[in-house]
Amino acid sequence: MAGELFFRTEDIRVDEVLGYLVETPTDRQIIDSLKGRSPVILRGSRGVGKSFLLRTAEAELGRDFAEERILPVYVTFARASLITNPTAERFLAWMIAKICNRIIRAATSAGLGLPGGSAIAAMRGGSEVDPSAMELVEQLFEDAWRTNSEKDPAAEIPGPELLRDAVEDLCRHTGLKRVALFVDEAAHVFIPQQQRQFFTLMRDLRSPYLSVKAAVYPGATAFGESFQPTHDATLHSLDRNVTGEGYARAMRELVLRQDGSLAKAIGQYGEVFDALAYASTGNPRILLKTVARSSPFNRRNAQETIRQYYREEIWGEHSSLAERYPGHRELIDWGRSFIESQVLPDLYSRNQRRGGAGEASSYLWIHRDAPQAVREALRLLCYSGILQEGVSGVRATRSEVGTRYMVNLGCQIALDPESVAYGMTLRRALSVKRMIEYGANHASYRPIDKMSLEKFEDGNNQALQARLQASIEILDLTDFQRGKLRGLGLETIGKVLASDESTFRQAHYVGLVRARQMRNAAVAAVLEYLSG
Repeated sequence: MAGELFFRTEDIRVDEVLGYLVETPTDRQIIDSLKGRSPVILRGSRGVGKSFLLRTAEAELGRDFAEERILPVYVTFARASLITNPTAERFLAWMIAKICNRIIRAATSAGLGLPGGSAIAAMRGGSEVDPSAMELVEQLFEDAWRTNSEKDPAAEIPGPELLRDAVEDLCRHTGLKRVALFVDEAAHVFIPQQQRQFFTLMRDLRSPYLSVKAAVYPGATAFGESFQPTHDATLHSLDRNVTGEGYARAMRELVLRQDGSLAKAIGQYGEVFDALAYASTGNPRILLKTVARSSPFNRRNAQETIRQYYREEIWGEHSSLAERYPGHRELIDWGRSFIESQVLPDLYSRNQRRGGAGEASSYLWIHRDAPQAVREALRLLCYSGILQEGVSGVRATRSEVGTRYMVNLGCQIALDPESVAYGMTLRRALSVKRMIEYGANHASYRPIDKMSLEKFEDGNNQALQARLQASIEILDLTDFQRGKLRGLGLETIGKVLASDESTFRQAHYVGLVRARQMRNAAVAAVLEYLSG
């Protein structure tokens, strides 16, 4: 549809994904790795394209299924935040039930009959008409928020070893080479215990017949002692190189694939579009949002969008984490103050002093002996996309060792009244060799250098009930979607979660396809907000 941009992968059907693919050499390497035999950890901040690459790998395996015989299975763990009393046993049972259900569904959709007498058939139970035991387990846990129920399922939940054997049975009986399990929202909450449980499960499920690929956020992932990312999986960081050749061209094609009607305006204001592309620092969702908000597309509107988004909204989104996770408030507030009041002015001042000549910087360096609370605060900024995850072991002045981070270019560009011109100047002179250094005992650390980190292990989602009562206006939905939800009387997060596709279809101009898209987009946005 002309004039419509999709901000989220959930808005796009799997059979449409390949039509929107604009790949770089790095993207192709990641996609091929996701389709391969080894486990993969795909790390990137919100909106950078993790879900899209997972869906692309799924779509390509589905396209080539008859020849390759690799069954793609996509599962998201975003609903974990709805589980009441998420003890270790309940959470593991929910994960295994959900994975089992998605494997069975994918096998059935591919025309594969479950082999009689096999572990996978026994695990399913039920019948072709009645819900299976595993489906009932999944539903029980995910619906518990409605009644605050802590009831445990009556069915016996298989352990990782039985699930692994069941997948092997399935492959042997149906001629599959293996199952590729794509897990989105794998590190979905600031609950380290659950994250460690998932990665232990990921390690335990590894076999020649099952390979797990998991998307995680930087700065919000606890792997635990039993899982070593560099040894137990292939680790890919989805940080796009904004200084690389062809970056702006690829980002332009990405937008035009979704809305070709923008070609004339982007061609007329090419420098303006490039400024938005560099400001997004490789994040497709942010680029699509800022392009849409700059309509009609011109220099004045783009500069106003840069000012509003990178000086206000991106920081508001980061600060809102404190409402969902009160235990992190001090870290979140200090991190924002540190970047806004210290780092950004330091970078801007240095770049302005150079007068556009020589090398410019958007990098900061933190000494390895800085307080642990400082490093935790910076990890949360990486999660929000305000920083790109650091490169450790970098030497600075006097050969001191520390970690280098890149500051979101949009946050820096927005400081200048002529943001488009400043953005292009910064782009041409940007150098990783230039960075602002903050030593082990920098004065800015004093407000939090004695902070205790013990409370961050608290496993309770303290804001769940408050979020369910919150307005849909806070959700990452289009104006069309919000309008239809309001028209149906679905004005809170809880009401959206409690609705189904038939409810959405009661709205005018919403048929089967659009109802499915709205349902997917609304639920995904709701659950991402709840889970972080």
